Amino acid sequence: MPEWSDIRLSRLPLALKLALSCFLATLGLGYLVAGVNLYLTYHLTDGEPGLGVGDLRRTFYGNRENTKLASKIDGGSMAQFLPREGDREKILSWIQDGAAEDGYNATVKPILAENCVRCHNPEGLQRFTPLTSYEEVMVVTQIDRGEPPQLWARVAHTHIQSIGLIFLILAGVFSLTQWPEKLKAAVIVLPFATLLADFGLRYMIKYAPALVYGMAATGALMGLLFAVLILVPLHEMWLRKP
Repeated sequence: MPEWSDIRLSRLPLALKLALSCFLATLGLGYLVAGVNLYLTYHLTDGEPGLGVGDLRRTFYGNRENTKLASKIDGGSMAQFLPREGDREKILSWIQDGAAEDGYNATVKPILAENCVRCHNPEGLQRFTPLTSYEEVMVVTQIDRGEPPQLWARVAHTHIQSIGLIFLILAGVFSLTQWPEKLKAAVIVLPFATLLADFGLRYMIKYAPALVYGMAATGALMGLLFAVLILVPLHEMWLRKP
């Protein structure tokens, strides 16, 4: 029976190579789709085209000089959903005048019902920020402090567990490559470190907005390592000789 150290991807049976290759390709495609989802979710947060540090800063630190609702509709990601002239100004004036309930019923509620509630309801795409009642709207008329801790915890615990499991499987496959052992060890450990750093920085941004650059850097490094964990095994299975 061969020793574990003698097992190499290039020597695996054809059927196992095909199974692993399909698995790795599927994970890679899923990661690309996740990147597209990240772009579509945040690319208009600061009101400018393209996904940049400004979008991440506005999302996780907020706009401390404005309310969350005002920052979203005045140059933010929701401005595009208020195409009728004057609607945005009416909502901003209502906020500046104290956000009274009678003004909400008379002016703001019809505008939100027409343009926003189709997504911002308990069953919609933006169900985490419903805008179907005065009480719900008042939540977003507070100072914009970015992502709340409850949302961070909900996203962090699912992503850390699921992505950590994916990295474990990728690390197991990558360990069978012919790279030097010390280099393999570094490549295997770094993805887990960047994953924890990414979500740790994501939480700390609300206290130190400059950390958004660190979060962007760890996210980019994690994507690069993900590609290495997938492409190197594929190369060794099909292109590199034993």
